[in-house]
Amino acid sequence: MIFFKILQEFLLPSVFILFLLLIGLVFSFRKKKRKIGKLFLFLGILLYYLFSITPISNLIISPLENKYLQIKNEELNKANKIVLLLGGKESDVLRLSEVLRIYFLKNKNAQIIVSGRDPLLYKREEGEEIKNYLIERGVNKKDIILENESKNTKESALNVKKIVQDESFFLITSSYHMPRSAIIFKKQGLNFLPAPTDFKIEKDYSIIDYFPDAKNLRNCDLAFHEYFGIIYFRLLIK
Repeated sequence: MIFFKILQEFLLPSVFILFLLLIGLVFSFRKKKRKIGKLFLFLGILLYYLFSITPISNLIISPLENKYLQIKNEELNKANKIVLLLGGKESDVLRLSEVLRIYFLKNKNAQIIVSGRDPLLYKREEGEEIKNYLIERGVNKKDIILENESKNTKESALNVKKIVQDESFFLITSSYHMPRSAIIFKKQGLNFLPAPTDFKIEKDYSIIDYFPDAKNLRNCDLAFHEYFGIIYFRLLIK
């Protein structure tokens, strides 16, 4: 699994574009391969521009984000458990905002299960940090359960199943990660309601959106990571 994660990193737009530019730069200093070098440089620059503008970024990530909508207030009576999938500091803040929104709209009548940890930083007590964050914002300590053994989404599904059994629950993760999570959780027969958050798509464009922006390149990386994960799960995981 660690090997696959490392391989994925080399296939992300921000990484393979860098390799194209480096190859082009090296070939440009060789007389016999200068034309090939210029071709690689042109291709690298073109792909960098395309992947870093908002319309292309939206086009790539929208199939993931449009699959599930944010949970509505009238649906909050369908479950009394909330499962939060951790995804790193960048996305956890927005995921936690959705946890708090649902928890307080239900008048604190919910149990929160925090699932996951970073497989590459195993010593980091991410779950404890999240628990303390929730308590500081008014969540009752007894309403929080830590599931900090899972290193990926499949393990989260397996470990969450041991806790919730057949009960319904709100599944909270970033919108771009929800399709892959839903596939995995359905495979385990879990009774969940998708509650996506952390949406990346920008609906209104201006001339500025056609200028390169690192944020868009990052969104393309996130989308590619999810597509590879879906392919990996469908082909290799039973």
